[in-house]
Amino acid sequence: MAIIPVNYFINVSITNTPSGLTEKNVNSLALFTTETPSGLDTFTTHVGASTVAELYGTASVTAQMANAVFSQSPNLRTGTGRLVVIPMIAAVSATQGDFTTANISANLNDILLVSDGDINVDVDGVSIDLLGLDFTNATDLDDVATILDGQLANVIVTAVSNTLVFKSKKVGADSDVVISDAGGSGTDLSGAGYFNAAGGTATSGIDASGETLLEAITRMSGAVGFVPVMTNLEMEDDVIEATSDAVQAQDRMFVHHVSSTVDIIGGIGETVQQSGNTRTRLLGYTTSPQAANLYKAAYAGRAFSVNFSGSNTAQTMQFKQLATITPDTGINQTILGQADTNGVDVYISVDGLPCVVSSGGNDYFDNPYNDLALKFALETAGFNYLRQTNTKVPQTEQGMNGLKAAYSGVCVRYVRNGVIAAGSWTSSERFGDPEVFDENIETNGYYTYSEPITQQSAVDREARKAPLVQIAIKRAGAIHSSDVIVLVND
Repeated sequence: MAIIPVNYFINVSITNTPSGLTEKNVNSLALFTTETPSGLDTFTTHVGASTVAELYGTASVTAQMANAVFSQSPNLRTGTGRLVVIPMIAAVSATQGDFTTANISANLNDILLVSDGDINVDVDGVSIDLLGLDFTNATDLDDVATILDGQLANVIVTAVSNTLVFKSKKVGADSDVVISDAGGSGTDLSGAGYFNAAGGTATSGIDASGETLLEAITRMSGAVGFVPVMTNLEMEDDVIEATSDAVQAQDRMFVHHVSSTVDIIGGIGETVQQSGNTRTRLLGYTTSPQAANLYKAAYAGRAFSVNFSGSNTAQTMQFKQLATITPDTGINQTILGQADTNGVDVYISVDGLPCVVSSGGNDYFDNPYNDLALKFALETAGFNYLRQTNTKVPQTEQGMNGLKAAYSGVCVRYVRNGVIAAGSWTSSERFGDPEVFDENIETNGYYTYSEPITQQSAVDREARKAPLVQIAIKRAGAIHSSDVIVLVND
């Protein structure tokens, strides 16, 4: 007997929803290093510091930076990020200029008797007269170096093998230190019987060489995913500026350090700020370039840690404490005020409590960071809405409503995580119906609008292009300070 199969009457086809994109991870941090790993990989990815130490050695700067990154809580891993370590090709850091005295051990006793010493120290072209130096409480050359170091904000003074070494905190060919007579009425310490300036050696700094950070970013952009970048490469101001300019035009962020107060209150800090390069975060730490580099790594580990899928996870760097980093004692209120103007974030002690002070002079760190994360989320949502259909998205209001709903879903998520919040729209710029615009911003914190399909041009319609979608969001912002007036009545 013939049997008729059921699919003669009922034909069933099973199709799967096409796969979509995963959002680009704004917490995938690249560390470009001048050091050479034990392996031959062009890059390695890490979710902890130990694997970096295995490749580069525990004493390497790369491993120390990785340790600073992952020592923070929260850190990259909280935001499902990772550290991508990329060796640079023949890259050599810029060096610091210095002045080294001759062997002055025979002069030490006479130096320790001076209570009115005068010396001129020319640092990176800035002349500084030190007058009234008192070494009578010092007992050795280390004490002498400590006294001098305390008087020179942008010079590191150390005692090395019966010499005094004056080293600039800047790097590059413009970094120089020279000592000479201050021309004061006190004891001239530049003389042969004291610091013997004539017998010393001045060595100018040298600019970075080999592969530049920009070249390395370009080389690796198609090989591995990363958004924020940092490097252990010490770079002169022109290279920092060029890197900052280029990163501003990319979907990336660039964090770098400065140690000279000149760069915090002006210099490269002011240059970046006036260029409007908000995707560059300069970090000021005056102890030394090497210490500032580790502050940068710790800052990056803490800053790039937001999990944007959570609730109330958005953060600001203001007043955050960083593990492994001690507060910078070289930042006074004057320097702090200028750091705020130029948007250079510093790490200080506030009544004994270690804190990052994050300023808005070059926009607050969290604004461009959140903006990039939101941008990536919207791009992915829009693409996946168009991609994850086995038929098509019709070029109708129904299709546009679905596309806008995908974008609105992202906005809802960013309300939930604390980046967006309901509020009053303070700009004169609006789109769509002004009343509907204001109502949505005040109620939801965002508004999504597109021109009606019927008003779309024939050219765009034939190109199967959606009408322009416009989205307005109200940032939640953050409270960084407060003024209080107390009225007392007896």
